[in-house]
Amino acid sequence: MRKKLRISFIIPFTYKTGGIAVVLEYYRQLANMGYEVNIFYPQLPYSVYLNSVPLREKISLLLQALRPKRAIPHFSEDIPVKPVVKISNVFIPAADVIIATAWPTAYDVAKLSPEKGRKFYFVQGYEIWHGRVDEVDNSYRLPLNIITIAPWLTNLMKSKFNRNDLTEIHSGIRLDKFYPPDTKIFDKPSILLLASDLELKGTRDAINALTIVKERYPRLEIKIFGMCARPTTTFDFEYHKDPPYEKLLSLYQDAAIFIFPSHKDGWGLTAIEAMACKCALVATCVGCIPIINNGENMILAEVKNPSSIAAGVIKLLEDTVLTENIALQGLKSVQELDWSKSARMLLEHIRA
Repeated sequence: MRKKLRISFIIPFTYKTGGIAVVLEYYRQLANMGYEVNIFYPQLPYSVYLNSVPLREKISLLLQALRPKRAIPHFSEDIPVKPVVKISNVFIPAADVIIATAWPTAYDVAKLSPEKGRKFYFVQGYEIWHGRVDEVDNSYRLPLNIITIAPWLTNLMKSKFNRNDLTEIHSGIRLDKFYPPDTKIFDKPSILLLASDLELKGTRDAINALTIVKERYPRLEIKIFGMCARPTTTFDFEYHKDPPYEKLLSLYQDAAIFIFPSHKDGWGLTAIEAMACKCALVATCVGCIPIINNGENMILAEVKNPSSIAAGVIKLLEDTVLTENIALQGLKSVQELDWSKSARMLLEHIRA
């Protein structure tokens, strides 16, 4: 009988990001298969993250270190996580596999003894927005087995870092959590957008685009959600900061159009979540979009071009039939993204 595989994930922090959500889902999938899975994180945040936030948020993060989290909410479940003083041999137990999930964790995992498990580096983005570029780049040269999530990351690892020894595994979608309403309304203009402080997410481009659109459609309903402070705009909109899952689902279900304006994106969970809720997508061709786009399931816009994004939105607003058709094709496309398939691929790779 094959022994039960022991798998450790090392995450850099416990606040909500798309990357953390992906790790939590892998925990759920693998644990449900019967494997022994643990998620560890350093109780004191890495300095690179502390240095990149305002003083007030920095104090909040340090206070959180005094009250470490033992679980992270993931939809209707609490996924257990284990705080440790430091990612080191003293505090990380033995396992068969250990997986770094961000560039600072890669350095710590590389230093661990072999008994902590075969070492992998789960690359979900080119993380140069935190830390010096040379530090980030050198993390991809560490003696860790690399797993990427999208072709652009695979190509980057190969072309820039000469890493041909890697595997690409696409992220999935929880269709039991993101699904369309019984009746989707397309003849009432409604737009949804994710806001982020990170410039590479393209929030300002989308806002500038919506400023153009609002001039033609002054009664257009716009809703924005995100983890950041309310964005500044010249138009009225409804903002939801850190909405709970139930509210996020209703936002997706109520919207006819979703804007995905990123300059770069590891994958783009919100794009496929919106498509799963039957939103017509206006997107820049980054992250998962080149994989999903089939020419009929979205409107493509140019990166860093608000006018192009505005043109895509206006095209949909002027043609309800087109909007509904694109939304339907988008829904069909994301139904092929199966988390259980991704988990099986990950398991097969780390067992090899």
